[in-house]
Amino acid sequence: MASSDLMYGIEQLDEARPNYRQAQDYYDGTVPEIFASARLRRALEDTGVDFRLNFSKTPVDAVVDRLEIAAITGADDAHTQLISQVWAGNGMDLEALDLHRRACTLGDAYLIVLPTEDDNGTVVGVEMHYNSPQTVRAIYSQENPREVEYFIKQWCETRTLGKVQRAELLYWDRIERWTTKPGADGKQAGDWIHWLADPEDDAPEDADSWIISHDYGRPPVFHFRTARPYGRPEHIGAYGPQNAINKLSITHMGTVDYQGFPQRYALTDAATTDTSDLEPGDFDDFPPDDASSGPTDTGDDSSLKAGPGEVWMLRGFKTVGQLDAAQPGVFLDPILFEVRAMAQITTTPLHLFDPQGDVPSGESIRAKEAPFVKKIRNRQLSFGATWRDVFTFTLQLLGIQGATVDVRWVPAATVDDQTGWETVGEKIKNGVPRKQALMEAGYREEQVDEWLSGVDDAELARRVDILATLADSAQKLGAATALGVVSGDQAQALLNGALADIELLAEGEART
Repeated sequence: MASSDLMYGIEQLDEARPNYRQAQDYYDGTVPEIFASARLRRALEDTGVDFRLNFSKTPVDAVVDRLEIAAITGADDAHTQLISQVWAGNGMDLEALDLHRRACTLGDAYLIVLPTEDDNGTVVGVEMHYNSPQTVRAIYSQENPREVEYFIKQWCETRTLGKVQRAELLYWDRIERWTTKPGADGKQAGDWIHWLADPEDDAPEDADSWIISHDYGRPPVFHFRTARPYGRPEHIGAYGPQNAINKLSITHMGTVDYQGFPQRYALTDAATTDTSDLEPGDFDDFPPDDASSGPTDTGDDSSLKAGPGEVWMLRGFKTVGQLDAAQPGVFLDPILFEVRAMAQITTTPLHLFDPQGDVPSGESIRAKEAPFVKKIRNRQLSFGATWRDVFTFTLQLLGIQGATVDVRWVPAATVDDQTGWETVGEKIKNGVPRKQALMEAGYREEQVDEWLSGVDDAELARRVDILATLADSAQKLGAATALGVVSGDQAQALLNGALADIELLAEGEART
C-alpha cells in the first residue's frame, strides 16, 4: 500500500493542476468567451470562428525577453570549462529560455539534474531535464517553509496490460519508485505497489529495487519560481482584462456583417399594400448560385439593383429603411482601456503592448519602466539563486565539492540616450567612481572592466561626451526622418559615417 507521503503528494498535484491549466490557456489565448446569455454563447460558438485578441501573453513574454543569462562561471577556468560543457551538452541555450518561459507562464518550473555513468559506474556527464509543475511538485516543510521535505513526480505510461500511473518520491538520501496496479486510477492508496527494477522477477534480492539510494546530499530537483512557495503567473492580473477583451472583440466581429450589409426593413400600410405577387428571395442581395455548393439564403430577396440608369419601383410600401449596426468605437475604445488596465495590473510598460504606438524615450522611458525593471531584477535574483544551486550540484556530481558559481545576467535596462549619458558624465564629474557610474547605467562588470582598462578620468569623460553627442544626433536624425527632411537611408548613412570616423580616431589614438 502506498505511503502517506505518496498520497499527500498526489493530492497536492491534483489540487494545483487546474490553476496551471488556466495559466497556460490564458497564455495560449484559448480561454472561451464568457457570456451572460447561454443562447448567445451557443450562437457564436456554432460559427467555429475565433476572433480573440490575446494580449495576456505579453506580460509573460516581456519578462522572459529580458531574462537573458550573460555567463555562468566557476571559481577558476577549469570549473568554468566544465560548466560550459554541461551547458552545451544539454542544449541549455534553448532549454533555459523554455524553462524561464514556463516558469513565468505557470509561476514555477522544475529542473531535474542526474549524473550519467559509464559501464564501470564512473560519472562521465550530467543530464538536465525540464519538468512541468503539472507532473512535479515540491513538498515544503510545514515547520520551515524554506526547506523541502521531498519532491513528487507523477506521470502516465501505456504498457502491454494498459495504462498505468508511475510516481517517484525524491528524498535527500533516496528515490522511491511506485506504480499502480493494471486498471487502477491511482486515487486510492491500495492502487499503488512498489515499482521494482524488473517487475517480472520476484527474486528476494530484487525486493528492494524500488528504492534507489544516493549520496547527492539533496534531492536532484531544482525549483524555479517567481514567488514563494509555488510562484505566481506573470499574467495572472491579465485574466480579467483579457476576458473583457475577448467579449468585446468577438461581439464586435458579430456586428461587422451588419455594418457591411445592414439589416433593412419595409413598413407596410395594411390598407394599400399588396405583396401577393412577390416571390421568395425577392429581398436577397446575394441570390443563390446554382453552381455553388456553399450555403444559400432562401429568405426574401430584392429585384432592385443599384447602378447608373436603374429605376427603383416600390409598390405598396409605406416606408423603407435600415437598422444601423453598433459603431466600432463602442467596442474598440473599451478594448484600449482594458489593455491599459492590464499593463497597470501586471507592471508591464504600455508601449510593450503596442510597439508601433508612441514609444517614450530617454528619461521618460526609464521612469515608466522603473517598476518593470525592478520586477525583472527580482526574477534575476530568484532564478539566479536556483541556477547557482544547479551548477554547484553539477560540479559536485563531477567530483568538485564546495564549488563557487557566479551567474551573471544581461542588464534589464541600459543607458543608450543622450540624457542618460549626460547623467553618467555628471556622476563621474561629481566624484562617483567611474566603474560604479557605468554599472549603475546597466552595464556588466566585465564590460566595464574592459572599457576602463588603461583609461584615465579625462579620457573616460571624453568618451562619455562622445556617446552623449552621438545619442543626441541619433535622436535628432530620427525626428528629421519622421518629418521627411531626410530619408531613413540617409540618416543611417550619416550615423554609419560618424561611427566609422570615431572608430578610426580610436584606432589612431591606440597606435600612439
